[in-house]
Formats: sequence, structure tokens, C-alpha cells
Amino acid sequence: MALSIDGFDRSVPLPPGLTIAHIGAAIDFVEEKADELIELYFEQANIFSGVVGILGVRALDSLSPYKRHKHPDIAQQRFPDLSLRGRLGPPPMESLESKGSTRPWAIQSHYNHAGWYIVWRYAIDPTPRGSPKTGQSGSPQNRPVETVI
Repeated sequence: MALSIDGFDRSVPLPPGLTIAHIGAAIDFVEEKADELIELYFEQANIFSGVVGILGVRALDSLSPYKRHKHPDIAQQRFPDLSLRGRLGPPPMESLESKGSTRPWAIQSHYNHAGWYIVWRYAIDPTPRGSPKTGQSGSPQNRPVETVI
């Protein structure tokens, strides 16, 4: 795997219209928003994974040409989460599903649709960070979220 200076493997194909710049901005968005919800991870990790996937949809919807499905019932229950320019009934090459996972290997999901899948892999450091002033343990909100695509 040949990573560029920004950490992306430019040999990996991307969906039409989606760029590394879009993905980089989306990663920043997901990390910032997920960092506010770390407590949820320690209470219910599977729910946190779902929230990370939702944050990925929000990020790509606002930062890329891939838009959420216009109909809430379809967007919440069916493939795909996003399509190029919000197209209804998109072809597989313009369909994008967003999933969150802590797994560094194959993830659990229902992958029975042709199309693109973006998996927001994340790691949570369970060790509270000390406060620079007091040296006391920080709260879970002070634990970093690292997203790896």
C-alpha cells in the first residue's frame, strides 16, 4: 500500500464524483462530532457505531456531491444512504452506504447490494487523559476519536 503524504492510498478507486478532499473533510467532521459523544461508546458501543455511520452520512451530504435520500423512510431503512447528486433510484456506481465500525477486519453488515460502501473505522482510547493543569484524569469526553477509512 503506497500512502501519500496526506495518508491516503491514491491507488484505491473512489465512487464517481467523490474525491480525497471530500473524504478528508468528512473525516474531520466525523471526528469532531463523535468526540462529543464518547460517553455513548462506553454505555452502548453498537449504538455508537450506528451514530458514527450517521455522522458519515451527514458529512458526505454536506461536503460532497453525494446527497442523502430525499425520502426519510427509504433513507432510514434501505440502501443506499447517499447517491450522487441525490439521484432517486441510482445505479450501483452512484450509490454509497455509510457504516461505522471498530473492527480492523471484515465488518458485520448487510452487504447484499451492489454499490459503494464507506466504512468509518474508529478507535477509542479507554485511558483518560490527564489535565495539563492538575494532572488528574480527564473525563471520557477528553478521550480521542481516531477515524481510519
